[in-house]
Amino acid sequence: MMPALEADSRQPIGRRLKALRKSRKLTLTRVAEMSGVSASTLSKIENAQVSPSFDIIKRICDGLDIAIEDMMGDAEPAPAPAMNGRKTTTLSGSGARFTCGQYDYKAHATELFRKGMVPLELHVRARSVEEFDHWSRHNGEEFVFVLSGEIEIHTELYAPFRLKQGESAYFDSSMAHIYLSVSAEDAHVLSVSYDPRPRQAPISAYMHAAARPVDESDMPPAQPRIAAQQR
Repeated sequence: MMPALEADSRQPIGRRLKALRKSRKLTLTRVAEMSGVSASTLSKIENAQVSPSFDIIKRICDGLDIAIEDMMGDAEPAPAPAMNGRKTTTLSGSGARFTCGQYDYKAHATELFRKGMVPLELHVRARSVEEFDHWSRHNGEEFVFVLSGEIEIHTELYAPFRLKQGESAYFDSSMAHIYLSVSAEDAHVLSVSYDPRPRQAPISAYMHAAARPVDESDMPPAQPRIAAQQR
């Protein structure tokens, strides 16, 4: 189990929630009605007294009709651009981080909202299908490129297949799918999802349901693992 978030890493989410709520002139009770999260829990989040799970954060974001990126910073989300020319960079050590038992995520380009693509860097820790109680499924298409290690991709329509370092796959991401590491070390991959809908889904839609935001200090380094037995 991943360690709970420290107080300092909870504060930005609590500050952000409070700022969003007050800017909309919403009471805790009203946000509770909109999100299904109790007012007492919302109050504890705002005051950095609890570490909210990803599921709780997603329910709050869905209730407020905002993307998960909107909860990760202190600034007001930027409106949709009126002209071309948007640009951002994600430097080493930056980017929004999330984790679950199967994957560690680093979300790139989180400063841009309503993006056509969602770029995610993953360390794949899962070693068996049995580790998953939920398979990923989201609208659109997905491109995955193996940066290091080796993965096995399982989907609901195709036989499992493997990709080594430097290899890639492109598939319909509305198929349920999961990634497994089958190399000695945890695999490191780049996943880029494209959502063709006019209004892009929040970033949470492209992650495992149990993923939650984490601080840099919460992310354990990738550890060498015994290679999975060849099937």
